[in-house]
Amino acid sequence: MTRYNLQVPAHVEAIHNDESIRSYEWKTRDISSSGAFILTEGKLLENGTNIKVNLRLNTFAGSGSWVAMNGRVIRTESDGIGVCFSNQYQFVNNNPNIEM
Repeated sequence: MTRYNLQVPAHVEAIHNDESIRSYEWKTRDISSSGAFILTEGKLLENGTNIKVNLRLNTFAGSGSWVAMNGRVIRTESDGIGVCFSNQYQFVNNNPNIEM
């Protein structure tokens, strides 16, 4: 897949092995149609962690929209995580707290 150098805010909800859910505010380093690399500011998630990712996209009107998708951590590096997205995604306006 072609990767694009796209740095946008990423609201990430991680579902940990103990079934707790933690939220993080990070940003992407790059993105493709099947995944993204997310810069995690030194906080790493384990491979296999299921996550919900909400990416903030700017619009020409100046307001923002979000694209929301489910994914799974497939790679960890010192500066972030590689995420594989499921095929399901949803565009929403101004609210990253959606159910999928």
